[in-house]
Parts: sequence; structure tokens; C-alpha cells
Amino acid sequence: MCRGLLTLMSWAWISLILSGSVLGFSTQYRGNTQHPTIPEHCYYAELELAVRRNDTSFPVDVPHFCAQVHCRDDYVLMIKHCDRIQLANGCVFTSNDYSLPYPDCCARLECD
Repeated sequence: MCRGLLTLMSWAWISLILSGSVLGFSTQYRGNTQHPTIPEHCYYAELELAVRRNDTSFPVDVPHFCAQVHCRDDYVLMIKHCDRIQLANGCVFTSNDYSLPYPDCCARLECD
């Protein structure tokens, strides 16, 4: 009984690890992002974006950027990008629409 349960748990962990490698991880963290001049804000230098502490921003109309940007209480930026999706047979990806906020700006999988 225990051996069967351990085998099942091992397969569960392997499946979880493999699903992460197929789908990819889409959250990026950046520390020490306290804004130099605006109190209680993080600063995302690449976009010249100030985000209030404990708040989330959804930038739009930024070429090749589709994500939400969250400033944690400790001034760590959490940048959540579109999830990676494996292309299936008979399917194509739509284009990103950078005029829309995350997650609507993400490419989608369309299948026949």
C-alpha cells in the first residue's frame, strides 16, 4: 500500500515538474525598485513606470510588452507575462494586441 502511494506521489511530482517546463513560468521578480522621487512607489525603469506600493498596473500601447506589473509591500516588482502555451496540431497563435490590458493582450491559440 505505501509503496503504491509513493509511486503515485512520485509520478504526481514528475508531472508537475514537466508541466512547468512545457508551459513555462511567466512571472518575473525585480527587487530594490523603490522609486527615487515618488514615495510609496516602485519604479519599472524599462517602461519609466511608477506603480503604487501594493497596487497593480496594466500598461497598454507598449510595443512588444503584454504584462501586469505589481509592486509588493517590500518594493519588489512582480511582472506577470503571458503564459507560454504549447502549439498543438491544427492550431495557430493569434497576434498580441498591445492596445488591450493584460491578459487580453496575450496571443491566443486558435484551432480548426
